[in-house]
Amino acid sequence: MNKRIINMLMLALILAMLATPAVSAHRVYLMHQVNEVEVKAWYGGGDPIANAEITIYAIKDGEEEIYIEDVTDEDGMYYFSPKLGVDEYRIIVSQMGHQDEIEIDLKGEGESTVENNSTDDTELPLTANIVAGIGYILGFAGIGLYARARKMQKE
Repeated sequence: MNKRIINMLMLALILAMLATPAVSAHRVYLMHQVNEVEVKAWYGGGDPIANAEITIYAIKDGEEEIYIEDVTDEDGMYYFSPKLGVDEYRIIVSQMGHQDEIEIDLKGEGESTVENNSTDDTELPLTANIVAGIGYILGFAGIGLYARARKMQKE
């Protein structure tokens, strides 16, 4: 009987894990504004990417060269003045393995080059995702401890 309960709990656990939607890593977003170019970087949920590495490539006549290497401010913002005679830029922002890049044309519209980038704001904030993850871990630990207690009680 005890093995049957444990097997049922394990089956329920596996089914719960399969039914849980795929969790994405922190999404990174970028936007830009022309005049002085303004770049904003944030994680899914709206938390800014403070002090992230930013590399700006100037693209002229199809040739790319590093124009600026710096970091974002505490609000995930970075401002730079366009290089004289250059209208196209590729901007990469990265921090702790999370990265996004955007190509902008000061004569046209910018567009993100990362396939999984999304502009929907339906994600939970980062802190809520962390709390949910801890909840899952505690739940799984609780199931394991319950099964072990039942086994010890049976003996």
